Amino acid sequence: MRLIAVCVAILAIANCSAPPAPSAADRYERWLAAGHVAQSAAYSRQLRQHGLDGVVPMRQLLRSGRRWRRCAVDEFALPPPAAWPSMRPTLVLVRDLSRAGVLVKPQVASGFRTAAFNRCEGGSSRSRHLTNNALDFDLGREVSVADLCRYWRKHGAARRFGLGFYGRRQIHVDTSGFRTWGHDYTRASSLCVTSSAGTGKPTNGG
Repeated sequence: MRLIAVCVAILAIANCSAPPAPSAADRYERWLAAGHVAQSAAYSRQLRQHGLDGVVPMRQLLRSGRRWRRCAVDEFALPPPAAWPSMRPTLVLVRDLSRAGVLVKPQVASGFRTAAFNRCEGGSSRSRHLTNNALDFDLGREVSVADLCRYWRKHGAARRFGLGFYGRRQIHVDTSGFRTWGHDYTRASSLCVTSSAGTGKPTNGG
């Protein structure tokens, strides 16, 4: 019994002395310090010139994807400068969704992806993440899927709003064409087409 008590005490001390895991903010600062400060600042300046630098924090905008650890890539990724303008219309849409109360404190899960990481993530070879035009979001419970779908139906064609659902709380947003899809990447499974969109009634999706 004494030996067990000693072992438990040692484990407790070891756990107490272990440093806390770095936060996402800490990881971002380390990534910046590893040679990405200047180009990140240049990207931010370009967005600021168009009034878009505060739509989502740069730390979120530059997130590569959810599976960065499994795919052994950096958590953050800078698109090439030639692709920076491609994000603007999507950020304008996200800003308007936020102002309309449709998106509340959106949390970016994935922005620009390299081709290799996109393959590892399981993305389409035509993914808009490759061209820096798409953002994946993790939604909070305060976001209504029904409201999101209503906005998509009303404004989607004019805004070239692409809306994908990987679950009720994981969505894809781009401005590369008016369309929607769900878990199997077809329109039929989109929450904006099925009755599970939160309205209680089936819709034709627009």
